[in-house]
Amino acid sequence: MGQAVEDTIRAGVARSPRVFGDTCEQLAPEDRQMTAGLAHDVRNSLASIKSVADAFLERRQLDEQEREWMLAVRHEVLKIDARMRDILDVSKPSPGNLRECSLNDLISHAVLLATHQLNDRRGHRISIQFIDETTEPLVMSLDPPRIEDAVLNLVLNAIDSIEKDGRVTVGLRKRGINGDGEAMIEVTDTGCGIPLDNRRKVFEPLFTTKREGAGLGLAAVRQTVAAHHGRVTFKSRIGRGSKFVLALPLQSQRPAENQK
Repeated sequence: MGQAVEDTIRAGVARSPRVFGDTCEQLAPEDRQMTAGLAHDVRNSLASIKSVADAFLERRQLDEQEREWMLAVRHEVLKIDARMRDILDVSKPSPGNLRECSLNDLISHAVLLATHQLNDRRGHRISIQFIDETTEPLVMSLDPPRIEDAVLNLVLNAIDSIEKDGRVTVGLRKRGINGDGEAMIEVTDTGCGIPLDNRRKVFEPLFTTKREGAGLGLAAVRQTVAAHHGRVTFKSRIGRGSKFVLALPLQSQRPAENQK
């Protein structure tokens, strides 16, 4: 079911390249609204399906085959939901609802979500660690769901790059001073690395090396970071892993005591 939905998404995107190009500014506002509305509706339905699957998984009387079926349903729901998040992020040329929030908390929650998804992988020994080097919460004016999704996308990509055993480290630090400084989010993995021929294409919509990928994740990350006037860079070494860095300007930072 999941692959069929992904194939449909890819076919639709291929017919409408202006939606998923380097910028979405050319897309009419009503078209962006329709795209976002459809993605929201699909995600709401997926949430209902996931709730039912989770409820069944909590029942101890499920036999092994039934549990496998429910785990498969839950896995496919999470996969399709991730695609819908990517479509939402790529279709937004600017931040949505900005509000003051703790960047530290957003990253921590994204790492927690990735850890839950990691639990679905059997036969893998992958650790995820969040290292917070800030001395106080970075309370900033952000679009919280989009920033959280961007970090989650990078962490899940890092996990996918690890074939069996390895680790993913998510770091947060502050560079410079308020007004001119940046909040640096770093996602480092011990995976296979990115081939040289692919490095210039990793942020292009529809580019993917994954068998089940839609090629929207990193494009959505770039779109989200650009909408927040930030930047995203990466370094990679074959056989050693990759490091992606999101830099968000501290101009949007607020004193921690003003957080709501």
